[in-house]
Amino acid sequence: MARKLLGVSVAAVTVAAVLLTLGSGVAVAQVVASATGSGHFQVSGDLRTFTFNANTDSSSNTKGQTQGNNRNSGIKWHGSLNCLNVVGNVATMSGVVTDITPGLGDPFLVGNYIVFQVIDNGQGKNLPADLISLTFFFPAGSPNPGCTGFGIFATIPIVDGNVTVH
Repeated sequence: MARKLLGVSVAAVTVAAVLLTLGSGVAVAQVVASATGSGHFQVSGDLRTFTFNANTDSSSNTKGQTQGNNRNSGIKWHGSLNCLNVVGNVATMSGVVTDITPGLGDPFLVGNYIVFQVIDNGQGKNLPADLISLTFFFPAGSPNPGCTGFGIFATIPIVDGNVTVH
């Protein structure tokens, strides 16, 4: 009899906890926009490597990371993304430089703003390559470029890699 009551008590507590959680009005933020990618592209014969991920939730909070490497010049940088603007298959992202090697002075300094864009042209061998822009660095004291208002500037084909925009 005690086991039966214990089983009923556990079930009752579980049901009560579920009902309280559902009725608490606590909303869980859902991802409403995302962009991810990695790969290589070339600019004037220089091989460049990139990777990024960014998500915006239903509360308009954006979080993400980006990293780039210009293999010819040896410049490597990392950034924290705080803005993502998705329009169809185009994603524009911006944030702040968190690490750069070597530091070359303005605009290539930790704390400066960055902005770049990608275009997701779909999956498959018969589709055009996905596109990426250069990453634009903004010197100290300049206004935050945000990630809107730049227009379409992702025109460099990604040689090896892929981007996905949702």
